[in-house]
Amino acid sequence: MNVEYLFSKLKQPPVIPQLLQEMMNSFNHTNISLDKIARRIAMDPVITAKVLKMANSAAYSRGQHVESIEQAAIKLGLNKLRSLVIASSLANNFKRENNFDICEFWRNSFQVAQIAKAIASQTHLDPEIVFTCSLMHNIGELLIQSALPEEASLIALSQAQGQSRIEAQHAILSFDFTDVGLELARQWNFTDTFANAIHQQLDPLSCEKISNEAVLIRLAVFVNFAMNAGVPAPMIIHRFPQALAQHLNIDPEVLLTLLQAVQQQGNELTELLMQDVV
Repeated sequence: MNVEYLFSKLKQPPVIPQLLQEMMNSFNHTNISLDKIARRIAMDPVITAKVLKMANSAAYSRGQHVESIEQAAIKLGLNKLRSLVIASSLANNFKRENNFDICEFWRNSFQVAQIAKAIASQTHLDPEIVFTCSLMHNIGELLIQSALPEEASLIALSQAQGQSRIEAQHAILSFDFTDVGLELARQWNFTDTFANAIHQQLDPLSCEKISNEAVLIRLAVFVNFAMNAGVPAPMIIHRFPQALAQHLNIDPEVLLTLLQAVQQQGNELTELLMQDVV
């Protein structure tokens, strides 16, 4: 079995929504007009409604309520507005499949994205690009669940018997979710920044050309897993992966006060995004 076989088994080929493609392409243009972006977003009422809900959430509002995309654009700026549009488009494009818990999937994805964004604030990397990369880090899993439900059930059974997800996926599929995510990134013409972040995330420091965004995804996944397991924040900092942190010159102690707040923001964004998604 290979990744191409998985894509052939999808009921509908994953076609990138036009608005999502425009937002991703805009990363390549430094002189993009905020007004132009706002006008384009306003043409999609579903995405507009979701973006306004998120713009008025605790994660972004800072006490100032907005009622239009134009107001949101002024308040948030291009990068944050673009991140919210991408998040809304992704969540709206992938619907519930079989018995897979799509809400939990996006909750985990948003928690990782918010944590990675917070850690990125301590580096030279663009926090909004990191947020977008991290939001899509597990997108290959969604396609595995959709295209190969029987194999996905076998993988879950193997995990219940003690195998890791990666071990089980390679044993049953001969590839893992990062390979699927990379292929989707290629089909959707994402830049190397996003494709490499998705593909390198399991062991970024072993790659010849290291994706710093992948390093942040790896750190955020570690933090999110630990927090969901009930590990206290001081212990997470104590156990912080030193090699990954040192690669980006991150001081884990600085992150201590951020961790709990950003995870809750991920929960809130998920609840807003998943309204009306079935």
